[in-house]
Amino acid sequence: MTNYDKLLAKLTEIFQLDQADLDFGIYRIMNSKRDEIVRFLEKDLLPQVKSVLATAQGDIGTAGAEELATLETQIRTAGLNPDDSPKVRELRAKYAGGGDIGALEQEVFNHLYSFFRRYYDEGDFLSLRRYKEGVYAIPYEGEEVKLHWANADQYYIKTAEHFRDFIFKVGEKRVHFKLVDAQAERDNNKEQEKRVFILAEESPVVEENGELVIRFEYRNDSAKRKQKDLIEAAIATILDVAPPNWSTPLTTKAPTERDPNRTILSKRLNDYTARNTFDYFIHKDLGGFLRRELDCVFR
Repeated sequence: MTNYDKLLAKLTEIFQLDQADLDFGIYRIMNSKRDEIVRFLEKDLLPQVKSVLATAQGDIGTAGAEELATLETQIRTAGLNPDDSPKVRELRAKYAGGGDIGALEQEVFNHLYSFFRRYYDEGDFLSLRRYKEGVYAIPYEGEEVKLHWANADQYYIKTAEHFRDFIFKVGEKRVHFKLVDAQAERDNNKEQEKRVFILAEESPVVEENGELVIRFEYRNDSAKRKQKDLIEAAIATILDVAPPNWSTPLTTKAPTERDPNRTILSKRLNDYTARNTFDYFIHKDLGGFLRRELDCVFR
């Protein structure tokens, strides 16, 4: 995989372009911009980089030619042959044809990939301002006292307090995970007992207006089962009681290297339970933060 491919894969992850089947909340906004983002990544990004590098390459080539000419003149003035100078031969090789633009492209893509990988981790952009070992840099504008913390300028979101319906599409069909009962600690208090998603006992699966609604409860489990086991039990029940016309859509393959037999139902159930049990941060000025970091990293 080239550095360009790695960068595209990371940006695809950041923009969640693999979530096109989700049909609720922020995902609707992301999907409305999907074509524009894909067009930029697949058609506009590479030509723009080539154009910028070609201009920079021309500047570098001009400066190199001037440096080489000056050195050759100095050597001739000293009564020597420039062809015998190792430094002259080195500069001639370096600036022959203006340099290798392909190598420059891959270097740029590698730097960009490393930059985004540094700050993005499982849905969060983290303030990792570690420029060299033993140094932790923070924004400073000359204050006598500067209080700072790792997640400054970020809002903490406790997902257990903000349950949402989860809707995704399989072709033209819509599947709706709906929470009908939730027991959760409030005001950021630590959870006292482990809560899990359990398929609702009453009408767990119904078809409403052509949409398959699957109802869940979020509560303590007296049997102390793990969420993974509950998901497997839920899948078996859903496939057993869902109308026959839903069997094929729900068992559509969504394979991974580890699990080549994974279905779309299994994938989205795992996404749904994880989404509502992982807390996360939202940066109030992510664009400004990343631009400042980019300036510092490549200064």
